[in-house]
Amino acid sequence: MKKPGMVLMMTLVLITVMMGIVAVVLTQNERLSRVRDNAFNQSIILRIVNDLEQQLPSLLSAITGPEQLDLMVRLPLQLESKKKDFILKGQLSSIYGRLNINRIISSDGKINEAYVALLMRIFAVHPIADSDMLMKLILDTVDTDIIERGTDTEIALIQPDFKNGSIVDSLQFNSILERYVNLTRDTTVLSIPWEDYIGYDGEKMDFNALNAETLSLILPNVSPEKIRELTLFRTKAYTTKEEVITAEPALASVFDSYFFIYKAGDSYDVLCDVRVSENTHNEHIKFHYNLLDKKIRQVEFL
Repeated sequence: MKKPGMVLMMTLVLITVMMGIVAVVLTQNERLSRVRDNAFNQSIILRIVNDLEQQLPSLLSAITGPEQLDLMVRLPLQLESKKKDFILKGQLSSIYGRLNINRIISSDGKINEAYVALLMRIFAVHPIADSDMLMKLILDTVDTDIIERGTDTEIALIQPDFKNGSIVDSLQFNSILERYVNLTRDTTVLSIPWEDYIGYDGEKMDFNALNAETLSLILPNVSPEKIRELTLFRTKAYTTKEEVITAEPALASVFDSYFFIYKAGDSYDVLCDVRVSENTHNEHIKFHYNLLDKKIRQVEFL
């Protein structure tokens, strides 16, 4: 090879090596930058959560009973520091307004037939191809064993990261629906407004947090007009069990099994959906706040 050709080749090789070194350095710098940004964001997140835990007790101190709680979940939540370096805007809601689907298995590990019956009433309103298959998928998720009630109904055997023992949120429930669709090819299950019927927390439901859809499952023989009167169209919060039963005598036989009325001193979680601005940093956050111990849990940054 002629000398000019060798020089050109060596130059190209050197350029290639240098470009590789630059690429490696840029990649490392990018990774370090991401780590630094993540650490910075985590620091801000911890500070925001700490600030919220300090501010919320005074902001929610007016909640001393069912009437005040009912008012707070109807009104927007707003807080602003004097220096305007911390601004919070949001909305409260109760996590106890729907059927806790996890109660389909009792604490002793047995099937709760009353809750099975309530879920089956959903399918009476919203028919699907194979309600028995969906029930087996739900039961196999809520129980703690890995014994299948039907063919391929134990999702944990197929997806190792899928956890049994409870359905913790809508994401996990949607995984159950996806498995049902894969097994049955029936997509009508996806059109059911599940968020109107089921939740994932609490032993019983706060009667003042109920919607008409959920109450109609428990009182199928009460007219839709009366159901809406008790829920959607009520003008004040119910303060006692006796007041609820006076409004609808049919509730006397089911109230203790399904419902409660909030009172001061109860451990009660509200769901807070807030947007927080701290200096120049903005966050959209959802979290649970307990009115009794005044602690924040289950923080989700959106």
